[in-house]
Amino acid sequence: MRIWPLVLILSLTSSLAGLAGCERGAPAPKASEHDHSQHQHDHVAAKAATAEKAADAPVGPSIETGSFLLSVAPVSSASGQSGYAIGKAGQVEIALEGRGEWHVNQEYPIRVELRAAPGVALEKNELGKDDAKEFSEDKVRFLAAVEPSAAGEHEVTCDVSFAMCTEENCILETRTVAMQLKVE
Repeated sequence: MRIWPLVLILSLTSSLAGLAGCERGAPAPKASEHDHSQHQHDHVAAKAATAEKAADAPVGPSIETGSFLLSVAPVSSASGQSGYAIGKAGQVEIALEGRGEWHVNQEYPIRVELRAAPGVALEKNELGKDDAKEFSEDKVRFLAAVEPSAAGEHEVTCDVSFAMCTEENCILETRTVAMQLKVE
């Protein structure tokens, strides 16, 4: 009968773990009044769960869910051309938009880790909140500088860590988007 104390302890532990997180007793504030610092998030567990989901999904230039749209796309030059040329600096845009009642958590340290195939140099390998060209609850937009050194198609990959919230809860995400730079 020694197994019963172990079952009881495990039961209590999982029940207490379920209580950690957003406060459920208080009324939900409006999105503009929502204090994300009051949430307790299990960042390690959320990151592992998101990585598992993302590993199964194919990497493409955009991901759309019920809570967000994340995309990477070429930026047209001032002359309207969207192609890339050897030795000429260009940019790619990484954008995150909320969907429905979901908004970008302004308190969470959003991060974009960039990787490029040989033949493309990146000005920065990591972008954060201070690098954003636009940063609001509705949309976050980054411009990443690239400079191709070889003709052909070269992949640029973006690993983006962020949090999306409603008035009731927040979800932590780490997702990957990628695009092909066509260099002439």
